[in-house]
Amino acid sequence: MIIEKNSLESDEPTVVLPTKRAQKQQPNITLSVQQQRENATATYELDTEKDKDAQAIFEKAQKINEELQGQADDKVYRGINNYAQYHKKRDTAAGNASSGLVRKGPIRAPANLRATVRWDYQPDICKDYKETGFCGFGDSCKFLHDRPDYKHGWQLEREETEHKAGDSDYEIHSNEELPFKCFICYARWPVSFSMGNKLSRITSMAYLGCKHYFCEKCALSQYKKSTRCFICNAQTSGVFNPAKELEAKMKERNSDDDDDDDE
Repeated sequence: MIIEKNSLESDEPTVVLPTKRAQKQQPNITLSVQQQRENATATYELDTEKDKDAQAIFEKAQKINEELQGQADDKVYRGINNYAQYHKKRDTAAGNASSGLVRKGPIRAPANLRATVRWDYQPDICKDYKETGFCGFGDSCKFLHDRPDYKHGWQLEREETEHKAGDSDYEIHSNEELPFKCFICYARWPVSFSMGNKLSRITSMAYLGCKHYFCEKCALSQYKKSTRCFICNAQTSGVFNPAKELEAKMKERNSDDDDDDDE
């Protein structure tokens, strides 16, 4: 309300003019279209200011060295980063590379990327259901029943089946598949092992599963020619283990044959 100044003793009426009240600024008011357009090209400046980061310090030092090149020392201290360089460094990563992405040291963050990171410290996932697959509250549990980090039972069974699919290709399932002759001399191993013809198994130091059987004499003679297996060419490194399992199985087989002959 505006009241014109008149003397109180005057008989003339006063004139009152209505005016608009000043509106209070609302902080949560929506942005105008023009402001939204300006924010579309806003840059990311959460890190060190562009005039104080490592790239700006390097550019300032380069400019000062160019200005002082060829001049006498004026005994003026210009900062720890602005010492005169009497030997110009090469344009390499360890030298004066113009780009901060190539040169050693901290790089300037890109201004066109606006990254947003949210750390979910309370994911509201049922811990009992996630770890054990069971929750005592059932459907009334207020937390989420989700197990994204665990595989289902059918997935585990399928992986186990696929993993064990080729494991039995080279297994000896019965005594019929045991070797009965030496692979080098092709001599049939005798029934009795007390004659000195002991069997020896050749294996590599890395336990590659060679499991090939030879006569002791043949294995030693072959080792003089080559340190590798005669059949699969696996490295043996001179390790010859007694074939005790094969001897026991062959003795058992021979005893069964003798029993059949007696009958």
